[in-house]
Amino acid sequence: MNEYRDSFRAMNTDVDVIVYHHVSPADAFLNIRMLFERQEERFSRFRPSSLLSRLNAGETVTDTLLARVCRLALEAFEFTGGLFNPMVLPALRTAGYDRTFEEVSGGSPQAQAVPDPGESLAFDGDSVSLRRGQLDLGGIVKGWTVDLAVEAIAPDYPNLFLNAGGDLRCEGSEPGMDGWLVSVAGRPGQEAPWEGTMTGAVATSTTTKRRWSASSGGVAHHLIDPRTGLPSDSPFEQVSAWADDTRTAECWAKAVVIGGEATANQAASLGLELVTVDGSGLVREF
Repeated sequence: MNEYRDSFRAMNTDVDVIVYHHVSPADAFLNIRMLFERQEERFSRFRPSSLLSRLNAGETVTDTLLARVCRLALEAFEFTGGLFNPMVLPALRTAGYDRTFEEVSGGSPQAQAVPDPGESLAFDGDSVSLRRGQLDLGGIVKGWTVDLAVEAIAPDYPNLFLNAGGDLRCEGSEPGMDGWLVSVAGRPGQEAPWEGTMTGAVATSTTTKRRWSASSGGVAHHLIDPRTGLPSDSPFEQVSAWADDTRTAECWAKAVVIGGEATANQAASLGLELVTVDGSGLVREF
């Protein structure tokens, strides 16, 4: 088998694809790029014409995929006990994340109520509207897009690895190995918190990368605790979660960063594997 690679930027992150196969997967690589672009066009909160922006502006939007991802977000809200809450957009904007991350500066994080998405979202078949609040679907859309890409091309290219900025899913194996060798990045200059061979999905959430100096003093970051409306104040600065699909791993990784050890224990009791890193650099496995 030959190794084929493709890399591109989408959803403000690097996307890397590796396939081992007897023939070039050029068609699959093109389809993956097009899928990420279509998803970003639909769901980016930074594109005024996106379906998400139209929904947040008060429009009732009819679209099968929008309805699907909104329902996935509701499921994640339920299985994480409310710690994954897509209704955090106003709190994100107050904290300063009101433009693409490279342009973020300032902001004044303020405690505020974050609505229950079950009470905020209204469905009529594939039509979606908001009764209150606004949605940020960025994290779950990225993980879900990884899943869609892998599930679409794995039947033809079964030895497949796809990593979108830490949202990773792999099927089959590298030649001569039982799975894919994966290394979870940690703090610069320090050893990886975890490395080994795997198949399936892993997602990593961290407060150390998308953070900025707030105008009101102190540091803000993009992981909002829906219980307070403020950037989370947890002992964990990074969490990696393993699951069968990337969207589930992404939602749990975010929830455990926000909820700390109690949420890590809850996720582990449900069969998820976790690796956490606290503010001192201590690595723990659950």
